[in-house]
Amino acid sequence: MLILICGIGAIIGSFMLRASAHDHINKVFGYRTKRSMKNRKLWEISQVYAAKMMLFAGIANGFIGGLIMIATRFFPYKNEYYLFIELLWVIVMWSLVFALTEKKLKEADND
Repeated sequence: MLILICGIGAIIGSFMLRASAHDHINKVFGYRTKRSMKNRKLWEISQVYAAKMMLFAGIANGFIGGLIMIATRFFPYKNEYYLFIELLWVIVMWSLVFALTEKKLKEADND
């Protein structure tokens, strides 16, 4: 269930980031890291690229979360560590979004 909820949240966040891509650099909303706030060009790149990655992660999490919900209807889990496995998956997906976005920013900053 956690994976599905985080997937839906990531999809909504993706649309919000895309909407803020052309706004001014701010310290309240958007993909904010030291590198992304360095200049306007990197700010726009970070917002658009992070939005794409979040959309992909959201769709993947939504799909996987939906499959898990369907599977648990037929095969109920009896493992108390199930929540920790879901949480680990969500952390891995968000870490990938962050790492790929920072890699893209580093490449853009070097150009």
